Amino acid sequence: MPLPDPVTRRYRADVVVTLLGVPIFSRKNVGGAFAAIRETGEGSRKLVAIRFAGGANPQRTHGFKYDGSLEEAVLEDGSQAVQAAYFGFVTSSTNESYDQARQRIFAAQKSRDTFTAAEGQHVPGSARCEKSSISLPDGPAHDVAGLNEQIRARFAESDRAAAELHTSGAATTFLYSVRTAVRAPEPRSTVNYVYNAKPYRLECERSPEPHNGAGTRFTGKIHDLATRQVSTFHLWMEDPSGLPRRIEFQPRSYLRISLEYEPVGANRTEES
Repeated sequence: MPLPDPVTRRYRADVVVTLLGVPIFSRKNVGGAFAAIRETGEGSRKLVAIRFAGGANPQRTHGFKYDGSLEEAVLEDGSQAVQAAYFGFVTSSTNESYDQARQRIFAAQKSRDTFTAAEGQHVPGSARCEKSSISLPDGPAHDVAGLNEQIRARFAESDRAAAELHTSGAATTFLYSVRTAVRAPEPRSTVNYVYNAKPYRLECERSPEPHNGAGTRFTGKIHDLATRQVSTFHLWMEDPSGLPRRIEFQPRSYLRISLEYEPVGANRTEES
């Protein structure tokens, strides 16, 4: 099933660092991100491919590093997902405190960048995942395309820990579930999905709140059904069938990231 060219958007990344809930550092244009989606169908089947990736330049964030990427492919039959696969990575130590991050940054002149990488396969009855820790030599800021290539190569050769979750059907994935939630006709929707062989529930609520031409805000709450932890993100959309104009999320307790859509020709951080 051939895929058409993707619908894409690129974003400028702005950050706010807080200490005990009080902002102590903020800066615009510290990095960038991009989102891409492709959809194609044949008969009752449709293939949906989604990617979201980005990162921050440590030279503009007082040394803080954050890079991540997630690629998903989901096969639908009718309105049901029948198979899914994904590969993703993120900078490790995402749960460290501000003081821990600060000590790590200034502890040594040379270090290694460490990422947690995961690859998953979902079929009816089973959601299987393999995870690995990948280290790369510290150096200049990585471009997303080059970083993804390096981590994929290291992941293929690494020792990987496997986990499996038994499911009633073929479990959906995170980005696909966000797409499903924002396209739902109801103002509130709930979608269950699996990531890293762990069950999650996404609750999404829409409300009219314009932002630079985007007339609807979606608030998503991710419930980790194993740990009971909840995280929140916000999307501003012009059209629920498209890609967000603005994204806000908090990958660490002290770090808030805002991604602002920048049209072609604007000053932005390129993918590669």
